[in-house]
Amino acid sequence: MRQPAHCESKKNRQRPRVSLWCVALACAFGLMSGGVARAQSQSLQVGRTAGRIESGRSVDELVKRAMGVACAERELDPQGSAPIDEMQARPSLPVRHAEVVAGAERAERLLPVAKTLAAESLRRLVREYGIKETAGVRAAFTRLSQVSLIKPDMELRDNASVLYKEPRTIRFGTIFLAGLRSDEGMLGVLAHELTHAADGAGGSLRELFRGVAQRAGGAANLRISARRGEELTCDLVGAQAVRAYIARTPGVETLARRTARALAHNCVERDHTDRAHLSPRTTMRALLALDPALARELTGDPFEASAPPANVPPAPRRTQHRAAHPISPRTPRR
Repeated sequence: MRQPAHCESKKNRQRPRVSLWCVALACAFGLMSGGVARAQSQSLQVGRTAGRIESGRSVDELVKRAMGVACAERELDPQGSAPIDEMQARPSLPVRHAEVVAGAERAERLLPVAKTLAAESLRRLVREYGIKETAGVRAAFTRLSQVSLIKPDMELRDNASVLYKEPRTIRFGTIFLAGLRSDEGMLGVLAHELTHAADGAGGSLRELFRGVAQRAGGAANLRISARRGEELTCDLVGAQAVRAYIARTPGVETLARRTARALAHNCVERDHTDRAHLSPRTTMRALLALDPALARELTGDPFEASAPPANVPPAPRRTQHRAAHPISPRTPRR
């Protein structure tokens, strides 16, 4: 092709001379720019990591303060539940003991409300953890709704339980019945046992239990087995049921005091555990890490309140049941 007039031919064109110092200067500038960019990137990454660490530390601090408030309130509260280790040290009580009878009557009176609130809490958790509403899950809510009896049992001492052969009955150790001195404390244990009843012999809620165990493990830096995840989920349903109950039954007592009653039986001196349960204080820590709103209701820190479940009818004064006697404060076993 013919060259344009203004262009020089290769023959006449002279090659530009580039001095070595220019090359060195350019290289130095490039290295310096890259170093600054890397330093800025590393600084940003460190900032993000520090933010995550600080966030974790903030939650840990909130949980520790909330545990302190819960146990301090228990000591000052005339209706505060007896800690599990104190209940374990007591001799068994006969089913006709006055404190046992009073506890059984409280459990009977609160059972209808506990069924409503436990079902609402379970439905929220099923949605929150993305559990499909299978036939098995629907059957779980049917089983929960069919529980109708409270039965005191001296041999259960500081425990409560639901047996597969008696799925409509919650058995309470007589020491537990006597040790749960408030409506809030009793309602939390009822909701716990209702969750066991809902799960049933077929394990309809095992996927939810697994999800709660995994989330709690991350939130509280714990390793939680599937069996312990079941107990922890039952405790979580109980705590959420108590929060909803408090929201719908305003009174003159402080929010911190009433909320503390959901956890007070975990304020032990001897913090023992077993294969099925986290230790009482570890249970409390895991619950507060899972539900920071519960912790803030104890400490009074500001928070975005979750909407409480809608309109629950007031608890009936008394419900007729075939059997009613003592109940004991401890995480239920089957």
